[in-house]
Amino acid sequence: MSDSVYTGEDFDARVRKQVEFYFSDSNLQTDRFLWRIYEANDGWVELKTILTFGRMRQYRPEERVIAALKQSDKLVLSANEDMIRRKAPLKDRNELKNNRRRNSVHIEGFPTSVTQEELEEWFNDKIVPKLPKEQAICSVRRIRNRAKEFFGVVDVEFKNQEDLEFFLLLDVSYPQGVVEGVEEKDLLKKMSLLRYRELKESGKRFGVNEVTKRRSSFKDSNNKRARKDEKKEGEGSTESEEKDNTEKTSEIATEGTKEGGEEAKGEGNEQPKEGAKEEAKEESTKED
Repeated sequence: MSDSVYTGEDFDARVRKQVEFYFSDSNLQTDRFLWRIYEANDGWVELKTILTFGRMRQYRPEERVIAALKQSDKLVLSANEDMIRRKAPLKDRNELKNNRRRNSVHIEGFPTSVTQEELEEWFNDKIVPKLPKEQAICSVRRIRNRAKEFFGVVDVEFKNQEDLEFFLLLDVSYPQGVVEGVEEKDLLKKMSLLRYRELKESGKRFGVNEVTKRRSSFKDSNNKRARKDEKKEGEGSTESEEKDNTEKTSEIATEGTKEGGEEAKGEGNEQPKEGAKEEAKEESTKED
Protein backbone atom coordinates (compact mmCIF):
# COMPACT_ATOMS: atom_id res chain seq x y z
CA MET A 1 0.00 0.00 0.00
CA SER A 2 1.18 3.51 -0.82
CA ASP A 3 2.47 5.71 2.02
CA SER A 4 0.94 8.86 0.48
CA VAL A 5 -0.82 11.02 3.07
CA TYR A 6 -4.62 11.00 3.08
CA THR A 7 -6.08 14.51 3.03
CA GLY A 8 -9.82 13.85 2.71
CA GLU A 9 -12.39 15.70 4.80
CA ASP A 10 -13.32 12.45 6.55
CA PHE A 11 -9.76 11.99 7.87
CA ASP A 12 -10.82 11.86 11.54
CA ALA A 13 -13.71 9.46 10.96
CA ARG A 14 -11.55 7.09 8.91
CA VAL A 15 -8.82 7.05 11.56
CA ARG A 16 -11.30 6.23 14.32
CA LYS A 17 -13.01 3.53 12.28
CA GLN A 18 -9.72 1.82 11.42
CA VAL A 19 -8.22 1.83 14.92
CA GLU A 20 -11.53 0.84 16.51
CA PHE A 21 -11.54 -2.15 14.17
CA TYR A 22 -8.08 -3.20 15.34
CA PHE A 23 -9.37 -3.31 18.93
CA SER A 24 -12.74 -4.84 18.08
CA ASP A 25 -13.97 -8.23 19.33
CA SER A 26 -13.84 -9.51 15.76
CA ASN A 27 -10.21 -8.57 15.10
CA LEU A 28 -8.46 -9.04 18.44
CA GLN A 29 -9.30 -12.73 18.69
CA THR A 30 -7.80 -13.41 15.23
CA ASP A 31 -4.87 -10.96 15.12
CA ARG A 32 -2.08 -12.89 16.87
CA PHE A 33 0.44 -10.08 16.69
CA LEU A 34 -1.84 -7.48 18.23
CA TRP A 35 -3.26 -9.96 20.72
CA ARG A 36 0.18 -10.77 22.16
CA ILE A 37 0.84 -7.08 22.78
CA TYR A 38 -2.66 -6.52 24.15
CA GLU A 39 -2.42 -9.44 26.56
CA ALA A 40 1.10 -8.60 27.76
CA ASN A 41 0.35 -4.96 28.58
CA ASP A 42 -3.08 -5.05 30.21
CA GLY A 43 -4.71 -4.01 26.96
CA TRP A 44 -2.35 -1.11 26.18
CA VAL A 45 -0.67 -0.87 22.77
CA GLU A 46 1.89 1.75 21.74
CA LEU A 47 0.42 4.21 19.27
CA LYS A 48 3.60 4.11 17.19
CA THR A 49 2.98 0.38 16.66
CA ILE A 50 -0.53 1.05 15.39
CA LEU A 51 0.83 3.70 13.01
CA THR A 52 3.10 1.12 11.34
CA PHE A 53 0.14 -0.98 10.15
CA GLY A 54 -0.40 -0.83 6.40
CA ARG A 55 -3.79 0.85 6.52
CA MET A 56 -2.53 3.52 8.96
CA ARG A 57 0.55 4.73 7.09
CA GLN A 58 -1.54 7.15 5.07
CA TYR A 59 -2.69 8.99 8.19
CA ARG A 60 -0.18 11.67 9.14
CA PRO A 61 0.88 13.71 11.05
CA GLU A 62 0.69 11.77 14.31
CA GLU A 63 -0.72 14.79 16.14
CA ARG A 64 -3.78 14.77 13.90
CA VAL A 65 -4.26 11.04 14.45
CA ILE A 66 -4.16 11.58 18.22
CA ALA A 67 -6.71 14.38 17.96
CA ALA A 68 -9.04 12.09 16.01
CA LEU A 69 -8.68 9.20 18.46
CA LYS A 70 -9.48 11.44 21.42
CA GLN A 71 -13.02 11.67 20.05
CA SER A 72 -13.52 7.88 20.00
CA ASP A 73 -16.15 6.48 22.35
CA LYS A 74 -14.56 3.01 22.20
CA LEU A 75 -10.87 3.82 22.78
CA VAL A 76 -8.85 5.70 25.36
CA LEU A 77 -5.36 7.24 25.18
CA SER A 78 -2.83 7.17 28.01
CA ALA A 79 -1.98 10.35 29.93
CA ASN A 80 1.05 11.08 27.75
CA GLU A 81 -0.87 10.03 24.60
CA ASP A 82 1.66 7.43 23.46
CA MET A 83 -0.46 4.34 24.32
CA ILE A 84 -4.00 3.33 23.44
CA ARG A 85 -6.48 0.64 24.48
CA ARG A 86 -10.19 -0.16 24.26
CA LYS A 87 -12.56 1.11 26.95
CA ALA A 88 -14.76 -1.97 27.33
CA PRO A 89 -13.14 -5.18 28.62
CA LEU A 90 -12.72 -7.95 26.08
CA LYS A 91 -15.08 -10.90 26.28
CA ASP A 92 -13.82 -14.44 26.76
CA ARG A 93 -11.61 -15.22 23.76
CA ASN A 94 -13.04 -18.71 23.23
CA GLU A 95 -16.54 -17.27 23.25
CA LEU A 96 -15.50 -14.71 20.65
CA LYS A 97 -14.02 -17.41 18.43
CA ASN A 98 -17.19 -19.47 18.66
CA ASN A 99 -19.31 -16.43 17.81
CA ARG A 100 -17.13 -15.71 14.82
CA ARG A 101 -17.52 -19.24 13.49
CA ARG A 102 -21.29 -19.19 13.98
CA ASN A 103 -21.78 -15.79 12.37
CA SER A 104 -19.42 -16.10 9.40
CA VAL A 105 -20.13 -16.90 5.76
CA HIS A 106 -17.68 -18.46 3.29
CA ILE A 107 -17.99 -16.96 -0.21
CA GLU A 108 -16.27 -17.94 -3.47
CA GLY A 109 -16.26 -16.39 -6.92
CA PHE A 110 -14.89 -12.87 -6.49
CA PRO A 111 -12.43 -11.58 -9.11
CA THR A 112 -8.87 -12.21 -8.03
CA SER A 113 -8.04 -8.58 -8.83
CA VAL A 114 -10.49 -7.06 -6.32
CA THR A 115 -8.84 -5.22 -3.42
CA GLN A 116 -9.64 -5.25 0.29
CA GLU A 117 -10.96 -1.69 0.09
CA GLU A 118 -13.18 -2.51 -2.90
CA LEU A 119 -14.65 -5.50 -1.10
CA GLU A 120 -15.44 -3.50 2.04
CA GLU A 121 -17.05 -0.75 -0.03
CA TRP A 122 -19.07 -3.29 -2.02
CA PHE A 123 -20.45 -5.03 1.08
CA ASN A 124 -21.28 -1.70 2.73
CA ASP A 125 -23.05 -0.40 -0.38
CA LYS A 126 -24.72 -3.54 -1.78
CA ILE A 127 -25.35 -5.85 1.19
CA VAL A 128 -25.36 -4.04 4.54
CA PRO A 129 -28.36 -1.74 3.77
CA LYS A 130 -30.51 -4.82 3.06
CA LEU A 131 -29.76 -6.65 6.33
CA PRO A 132 -32.90 -6.97 8.49
CA LYS A 133 -31.42 -6.61 11.98
CA GLU A 134 -28.18 -4.61 12.08
CA GLN A 135 -26.98 -2.37 9.29
CA ALA A 136 -23.36 -3.40 9.78
CA ILE A 137 -20.95 -6.32 9.51
CA CYS A 138 -17.98 -7.19 11.72
CA SER A 139 -15.31 -7.96 9.15
CA VAL A 140 -14.48 -8.87 5.56
CA ARG A 141 -11.47 -11.15 5.19
CA ARG A 142 -9.77 -12.05 1.95
CA ILE A 143 -8.32 -15.58 1.99
CA ARG A 144 -4.90 -16.00 0.42
CA ASN A 145 -2.86 -19.07 -0.51
CA ARG A 146 0.65 -19.87 0.65
CA ALA A 147 2.07 -17.59 -2.02
CA LYS A 148 0.01 -14.78 -0.41
CA GLU A 149 -2.16 -14.52 -3.51
CA PHE A 150 -5.86 -13.75 -3.25
CA PHE A 151 -7.88 -16.28 -5.26
CA GLY A 152 -11.43 -14.99 -4.96
CA VAL A 153 -12.43 -16.46 -1.58
CA VAL A 154 -13.79 -14.24 1.21
CA ASP A 155 -15.03 -14.89 4.75
CA VAL A 156 -17.52 -12.33 6.09
CA GLU A 157 -18.51 -12.10 9.75
CA PHE A 158 -22.01 -10.81 10.46
CA LYS A 159 -23.13 -9.44 13.81
CA ASN A 160 -25.84 -12.04 14.36
CA GLN A 161 -27.42 -15.24 13.05
CA GLU A 162 -30.51 -13.51 11.65
CA ASP A 163 -28.50 -11.36 9.25
CA LEU A 164 -26.33 -14.32 8.27
CA GLU A 165 -29.32 -16.52 7.41
CA PHE A 166 -30.94 -13.66 5.49
CA PHE A 167 -27.79 -13.19 3.40
CA LEU A 168 -27.53 -16.90 2.61
CA LEU A 169 -31.01 -16.80 1.03
CA LEU A 170 -30.08 -13.98 -1.34
CA ASP A 171 -28.87 -14.43 -4.91
CA VAL A 172 -25.73 -12.32 -5.06
CA SER A 173 -23.42 -11.46 -7.94
CA TYR A 174 -20.32 -9.29 -8.09
CA PRO A 175 -20.33 -6.37 -8.76
CA GLN A 176 -24.11 -6.12 -9.23
CA GLY A 177 -25.03 -7.08 -5.65
CA VAL A 178 -28.41 -8.69 -4.91
CA VAL A 179 -29.90 -9.95 -8.19
CA GLU A 180 -32.87 -11.87 -9.59
CA GLY A 181 -33.16 -14.12 -12.63
CA VAL A 182 -29.41 -14.60 -12.99
CA GLU A 183 -27.95 -17.96 -14.00
CA GLU A 184 -26.46 -19.92 -11.14
CA LYS A 185 -23.02 -19.98 -12.76
CA ASP A 186 -22.89 -16.18 -12.50
CA LEU A 187 -23.73 -16.08 -8.79
CA LEU A 188 -21.30 -16.01 -5.89
CA LYS A 189 -21.16 -19.37 -4.12
CA LYS A 190 -21.77 -19.07 -0.39
CA MET A 191 -22.51 -21.10 2.71
CA SER A 192 -22.01 -20.74 6.44
CA LEU A 193 -18.40 -21.11 7.56
CA LEU A 194 -19.44 -23.96 9.88
CA ARG A 195 -21.01 -25.85 6.98
CA TYR A 196 -17.99 -25.22 4.78
CA ARG A 197 -15.66 -26.64 7.41
CA GLU A 198 -17.86 -29.71 7.81
CA LEU A 199 -17.63 -30.37 4.07
CA LYS A 200 -13.91 -29.69 4.07
CA GLU A 201 -13.32 -32.19 6.88
CA SER A 202 -15.47 -34.80 5.14
CA GLY A 203 -13.42 -34.44 1.97
CA LYS A 204 -16.19 -32.85 -0.08
CA ARG A 205 -15.54 -29.75 -2.13
CA PHE A 206 -17.33 -26.46 -2.41
CA GLY A 207 -16.31 -24.66 -5.56
CA VAL A 208 -12.92 -24.89 -7.28
CA ASN A 209 -10.05 -22.67 -6.23
CA GLU A 210 -6.32 -22.85 -5.62
CA VAL A 211 -6.77 -24.50 -2.22
CA THR A 212 -9.00 -27.31 -3.49
CA LYS A 213 -6.84 -27.76 -6.59
CA ARG A 214 -3.74 -28.13 -4.43
CA ARG A 215 -5.51 -30.50 -2.05
CA SER A 216 -6.57 -32.59 -5.05
CA SER A 217 -2.99 -32.58 -6.29
CA PHE A 218 -1.77 -33.98 -2.97
CA LYS A 219 -4.42 -36.70 -3.15
CA ASP A 220 -3.60 -37.63 -6.78
CA SER A 221 0.11 -37.71 -5.99
CA ASN A 222 -0.50 -40.01 -3.05
CA ASN A 223 -2.68 -42.35 -5.10
CA LYS A 224 0.05 -42.63 -7.76
CA ARG A 225 2.61 -43.35 -5.04
CA ALA A 226 0.40 -46.05 -3.54
CA ARG A 227 -0.08 -47.76 -6.93
CA LYS A 228 3.65 -47.61 -7.56
CA ASP A 229 4.40 -49.14 -4.16
CA GLU A 230 1.86 -51.93 -4.75
CA LYS A 231 3.52 -52.74 -8.07
CA LYS A 232 6.97 -52.86 -6.47
CA GLU A 233 5.68 -55.02 -3.64
CA GLY A 234 4.15 -57.48 -6.15
CA GLU A 235 7.42 -57.70 -8.08
CA GLY A 236 9.26 -58.35 -4.83
CA SER A 237 6.95 -61.27 -4.02
CA THR A 238 7.53 -62.85 -7.45
CA GLU A 239 11.28 -62.60 -7.09
CA SER A 240 11.20 -64.15 -3.62
CA GLU A 241 9.20 -67.13 -4.93
CA GLU A 242 11.68 -67.73 -7.74
CA LYS A 243 14.62 -67.54 -5.35
CA ASP A 244 13.00 -69.72 -2.69
CA ASN A 245 15.77 -72.33 -2.74
CA THR A 246 16.58 -72.32 0.93
CA GLU A 247 14.76 -71.38 4.12
CA LYS A 248 17.26 -68.56 4.74
CA THR A 249 16.70 -66.99 1.31
CA SER A 250 12.93 -67.16 1.79
CA GLU A 251 13.15 -65.41 5.17
CA ILE A 252 15.33 -62.62 3.75
CA ALA A 253 12.93 -62.00 0.85
CA THR A 254 9.91 -61.94 3.16
CA GLU A 255 11.57 -59.54 5.58
CA GLY A 256 12.64 -57.25 2.74
CA THR A 257 9.09 -57.10 1.39
CA LYS A 258 7.74 -56.28 4.85
CA GLU A 259 10.20 -53.43 5.34
CA GLY A 260 9.44 -52.04 1.89
CA GLY A 261 5.73 -52.08 2.68
CA GLU A 262 6.25 -50.16 5.92
CA GLU A 263 8.37 -47.54 4.18
CA ALA A 264 5.77 -47.10 1.47
CA LYS A 265 3.04 -46.73 4.06
CA GLY A 266 4.99 -44.04 5.89
CA GLU A 267 5.59 -42.02 2.73
CA GLY A 268 1.99 -42.41 1.66
CA ASN A 269 0.68 -40.96 4.92
CA GLU A 270 3.02 -38.01 4.94
CA GLN A 271 1.75 -36.00 1.97
CA PRO A 272 -1.96 -36.14 2.82
CA LYS A 273 -1.08 -34.65 6.21
CA GLU A 274 0.42 -31.68 4.41
CA GLY A 275 -2.75 -31.32 2.42
CA ALA A 276 -4.92 -31.64 5.52
CA LYS A 277 -2.93 -28.91 7.19
CA GLU A 278 -3.61 -26.50 4.33
CA GLU A 279 -3.30 -23.03 5.77
CA ALA A 280 -5.26 -20.26 4.11
CA LYS A 281 -4.09 -16.85 5.21
CA GLU A 282 -6.58 -14.09 5.96
CA GLU A 283 -6.41 -10.46 5.05
CA SER A 284 -8.81 -8.04 6.68
CA THR A 285 -8.71 -4.32 7.30
CA LYS A 286 -5.23 -4.73 8.79
CA GLU A 287 -2.69 -5.07 5.98
CA ASP A 288 0.99 -5.20 6.79
